[in-house]
Amino acid sequence: MLQAALRCLRFEANRPSTNLEIMTGRLLAFCAHPVIAWRVLSPSGRLVVCGGYAAAAYVTILTLLLLTRPAVF
Repeated sequence: MLQAALRCLRFEANRPSTNLEIMTGRLLAFCAHPVIAWRVLSPSGRLVVCGGYAAAAYVTILTLLLLTRPAVF
């Protein structure tokens, strides 16, 4: 059924996926569904997920702080 829908949209891939495409898709899936990712990942993978969320939170808060209170030079 999915193949038929993709054919209707004329989005057919005639080549196998590359490692970068697979890795990007898995990372996006882990971010979109963290509970499922937590069950599937190894302890080192869980550490990467936690580190990624911590880094994203840090960058978000830092950006918001700099936008609301820009430094005066």
